[in-house]
Amino acid sequence: MDFLYKMEILELEAFQSFFSEIKKVDTQMGFNIEKSLQAAVKESHELVMNAKTKDQLYIGLMKEQLHIQAQSSQYLNITDEMTLKKNNLLEFIPKVYHRFMNEVEQEMIRFIQQKKREMHHEIDKDGAWYSGIRDTTKKSGELYNFAINKINVFSKDVQGKGVISDQRLVDTKTIVEKVLEKHLSTQMVTDQVSKIFETAIEEYKKAWMHQIEDNVPDMKRISASSLTQTSKANLRINVQYGEAEKVFAMGIGSAVFGTVGLAMGWHTLTYAIFNVFPPIAIFAALTTVLVGVLTKDKAVEKRKEDINEAVNRYHHFFLQQLYVLKLPELENKSVSEYIEHKGQTIVDETVKEWERKYLGNLKMDHFRQLNQAFMRHLMYVKEVMEELD
Repeated sequence: MDFLYKMEILELEAFQSFFSEIKKVDTQMGFNIEKSLQAAVKESHELVMNAKTKDQLYIGLMKEQLHIQAQSSQYLNITDEMTLKKNNLLEFIPKVYHRFMNEVEQEMIRFIQQKKREMHHEIDKDGAWYSGIRDTTKKSGELYNFAINKINVFSKDVQGKGVISDQRLVDTKTIVEKVLEKHLSTQMVTDQVSKIFETAIEEYKKAWMHQIEDNVPDMKRISASSLTQTSKANLRINVQYGEAEKVFAMGIGSAVFGTVGLAMGWHTLTYAIFNVFPPIAIFAALTTVLVGVLTKDKAVEKRKEDINEAVNRYHHFFLQQLYVLKLPELENKSVSEYIEHKGQTIVDETVKEWERKYLGNLKMDHFRQLNQAFMRHLMYVKEVMEELD
């Protein structure tokens, strides 16, 4: 009995290009999927081919529809489960990113506030009335040092040697500058910033590892690897959930995390941080206003204001480095952009690892193509059934 789409249905035309492609990727897997499908529709195809009446054909097509839908639903489980778990990871990216950045900012604020308190305390101890005059004298020493250097430069140009042999220069650093150098030295700031980032990175890693472990695809729904072992008439994708599978499922989160790497450039990030944040020069560049004519209390308060200004400027500079400055060491991204980008990379690499663990040589896209083939085949069947109604 002839009918619309007869050859397309009986020859499984919708699946042929898929079978051809998948066998190039994984011959055994492609062969077993094809055999499983052929076995599943064997009964309905016999009914269709032997149908003498519309009713017999309709029954055969109905069975074909049921068998194909049953097959399709099992493969859909694979893409649905993997997509669900991937989406959970994607939703986690902004959460863990903001957690990381907030931790870095908050720890830096704590460090700065602690240093402010320490420096204010030292200024209070040094708040004798003559300290303002001492700062004035030190600043005047800058003129003395400048004069000595200029005289000797001129003398060397004219006579070939310096006029003034005793070049003991005056210490021109003010109390504020010395306090800043003592409490916020280059090494101290660099070490502290590095510790802040190292701690934040470790927490970032742990958060991702827990998230990945919590979203391991359910092996009771995904076991396409079993297709390489069987081509039973009634395909069962679900494997037995034995001890080996339990160990695998429990360990895949850690395995993914290890292979994906959070060896994905963290040493580069740490190295870049060591070379980004500024030396004490940012503080020394601030000029302390002379306070020799002020009272003791006003001098102390003025120095505290100078310290606050210097530290606040550094904090502002730190934030600029964190969010704006693009670094060659970080793929020409700022620290903020780099961390955000790493989240997407972790998700992409995790999904690739799932595919390797669960699907062998196949990818999720192969199963999406298979699902499209099922839909196309069901469309043929449905149109014939509608013609028969």
